[in-house]
Amino acid sequence: MRVLMCGLLGLAVLTGCGATPTPAADGATMDKVRERETVIATCMKQKGFTYTPSVSRPKQSDADPADYEAMKAIRGKEGFGVFSAIVYPKPPEKRQEPNKATIDGLSGGKRDAYLKTMNECRVDALRQVDGLKVTSLADYQDQMSKEIENIDKTLDGDPKLLELAAPFAECLKSRGERVTSARPLALGGRGLEVWYEQLEKLRKAGKVTAEAARPYLAREIKSALVDLECGKDFYATFVPLEKRLNNEARVKYGFEAQ
Repeated sequence: MRVLMCGLLGLAVLTGCGATPTPAADGATMDKVRERETVIATCMKQKGFTYTPSVSRPKQSDADPADYEAMKAIRGKEGFGVFSAIVYPKPPEKRQEPNKATIDGLSGGKRDAYLKTMNECRVDALRQVDGLKVTSLADYQDQMSKEIENIDKTLDGDPKLLELAAPFAECLKSRGERVTSARPLALGGRGLEVWYEQLEKLRKAGKVTAEAARPYLAREIKSALVDLECGKDFYATFVPLEKRLNNEARVKYGFEAQ
């Protein structure tokens, strides 16, 4: 099972470690967003706190996530996206969460009380608006964790992916790439895992500069293109299936479809 951590399925907002997630931007979902945010604001007001509803439309990409040429172009510049983040750092998003200033202005027990109440109100909103049968934040997290387990099981048990995974793994091995598992999910995340391990090794020796990262990015790009070449047929099935399953789960639990 993938590790359940801050940011996964938009969990960050409920634990107070990130910004408010914005659910999918289709009309029906946006109506739910507004309704959910209204419920949260009302709940917070009843408990003596101010809360500004947060509703905005996320940027939606029209690109096919499994398009080979598009993937090749991205990998040709960014590899798996590990060392490119150091060589070509992206500016932070400018969008400001409307309640951040309020939260930042609190300290100690007051801040803890605000976040605790916000979490409780969000869980109430998820029950009322989304119909989720959750009793607490912990219960909500457990349900999402099980959802992720089910997604992983679906991906690793998909007959078509299993058929495509074997030749993908063999091709990678023949090209000198490290393969520790031929499971579909492991193959899909193999490149990121390999190169993040390399980055962590460098970080232990000190800060990794853009100049120091460039030769590693060059090798990462080469590896990513080999991975894509070997897994062309695999990714054409894996990427859209994973995206669909993850988005269904995200929307189900009240968060943004990506």
